[in-house]
Parts: sequence; structure tokens; C-alpha cells
Amino acid sequence: MSKLKAYIPINGQQYQILRKKFGERFYEHCDYAKDKVEEICLIAKYRKIYHNTIFKTVKLPKKYWKNNKENYL
Repeated sequence: MSKLKAYIPINGQQYQILRKKFGERFYEHCDYAKDKVEEICLIAKYRKIYHNTIFKTVKLPKKYWKNNKENYL
């Protein structure tokens, strides 16, 4: 399994969408999604934009699901 590129998750988001072009070794950050419905819509949108790309979704830890204004950078 190839390594995932680490990014600081945004509070209020439940999923991180990663993408990898065919032939590349690593996934890179693409976008965040609040819920499963938004995730499906975003992946459908990005499939039209990025051809020859594999998408992977990572479910973030529960501490990032709530929108805490004090945790923003």
C-alpha cells in the first residue's frame, strides 16, 4: 500500500478525499467533505476534472467532526 501524504484536518469535516494519478506512487490531498453525500458529489465532480485518477477517502478522527472555532489556526 502506498503512503498517504499527511495534512492537518480542518475542523467540521468528516472525510478527506485523496487522489493519485495512474503511475504515481503516492496519494495527495484533494479536498475535504462534511458527510457521505458531499463526499460522493465531490468525487463525481473531480472525476470529470481529473482523468486517469484514483480517488481514496479517509475518515478523519471524531475530534475533527465538530466545528470548534478555537482549534482553527
